[in-house]
Amino acid sequence: MPSPRRRRCNTVGLLIAGLSIAAIFHQSTNHVAPDTPGPAADGAPSASSRTWSLRGGGWVIRVDGAEVELPSLGQQTRPVMRPRGPQPLSPYDQLIAYHAEAEGLDWRLIAAVIFEESRFAADAVSDAGAVGLMQVRPIAAAAVGSRAFAAPNDNIRTGARYLRHLSEEFRESTGRDRLGLVLAAYNMGPSHVHDAQMLARRVGYEPNIWHESMALVLPLLQHAPLCERLPKGCARGRDTVAYVRRILQRYDEYRGRFGTRAADLDEGDEDGDADDPLPDPVQAASASG
Repeated sequence: MPSPRRRRCNTVGLLIAGLSIAAIFHQSTNHVAPDTPGPAADGAPSASSRTWSLRGGGWVIRVDGAEVELPSLGQQTRPVMRPRGPQPLSPYDQLIAYHAEAEGLDWRLIAAVIFEESRFAADAVSDAGAVGLMQVRPIAAAAVGSRAFAAPNDNIRTGARYLRHLSEEFRESTGRDRLGLVLAAYNMGPSHVHDAQMLARRVGYEPNIWHESMALVLPLLQHAPLCERLPKGCARGRDTVAYVRRILQRYDEYRGRFGTRAADLDEGDEDGDADDPLPDPVQAASASG
């Protein structure tokens, strides 16, 4: 039978071992499980009176007042909630929709132009003096009577009006062909496009067709022996053709992702409408439905 002194030594050893495990527990939260919160001093449950248990080797050590917050199983397995439908393109979506509606244009076309021009950066400024979301130049603003065109609202309004103005200037074309000519004129100026149309007639191409005609003729504006004889001289025609192509591709992408109205950002374009995103020069028909 062990002596009282040996029993006291065993008890002290167990106590020291328990305190060592408790110290390790406070340094690491591995293998920790919460028990039912205990009552506070006044009888009400308290977050600081939560009891935690460490189980191992047949021992159960309980520690009160643990400061470690562990997520519940439900919190750990909860699925990530993602919003449904396409997300807004920019902080300016409502302005784009408003001014597109006012000019009878497809808002997705305006958005595609803005992406190409500035990537939705309202403070963008080009070396040629174009400013804002739609990179409006003073000569374009003057063409539609706009004096203020730097702030986002003014810039989108002026850019949309200028697109409408160009659509009337190229009213002999229709549909996708007119859209190509209008975008080319927005990029390089309508005078250069008219020069290219004149050159197209001379070489036997149709001046009111974009893809199979003007997209092939415009690069000739960089050919010195030809363009030097034109009224407005030479221009970067190849860059303009690439510019038009990128906008048309993005416009088609936006048509596939969004409904015809900016308010329909959670709906697809089921009927694939708005084949002509530009207004009729006599009576504008809104593309917003």
